[in-house]
Amino acid sequence: MRVFNAALVGSFRESCISHFKAEEAERELFRFRKEVEEQSQRQAGLYSRAFVRVERRGKRAIIAEMKRRAALLPPNSRALRMLKNSWAIFASAVARLLPSTSRGTRTSLFLPRVRQLWDSIEVSEDTAEAGTGVGDEGAGVADREVDQPVSSFGISMSGFLDF
Repeated sequence: MRVFNAALVGSFRESCISHFKAEEAERELFRFRKEVEEQSQRQAGLYSRAFVRVERRGKRAIIAEMKRRAALLPPNSRALRMLKNSWAIFASAVARLLPSTSRGTRTSLFLPRVRQLWDSIEVSEDTAEAGTGVGDEGAGVADREVDQPVSSFGISMSGFLDF
């Protein structure tokens, strides 16, 4: 009976030790999973901030380029109005390309700033819009010969003349 009790006590002790080791391994696994999750959350935050910085830098570059091109266009011209209206198309395209954000929120925050930038372009009172000569009083002006070859004007990719 003593041998049986000793074997039973030894078996119980082994089961307690193995149970303790299993609990310790489980705690270590939980700690490891928590560290991995925290690290992935930090990396996701860093990636998100980097993405926002790149996105803002790209928007600033686009705005600067469009303001530069707008300065080249005659004030109150059809081409300038078309350029201003293209911001709505651009903003909707950006909203569709960014699935992580809600479409309306990003665009609604972005468009007032763009409109403010466009409204800040000053036009003098004595500036007249250049007409096409079709259907208006200046038709005689458009019918005259031009003393320069067409290639000297240069046409942009959008089809507008660059003067």
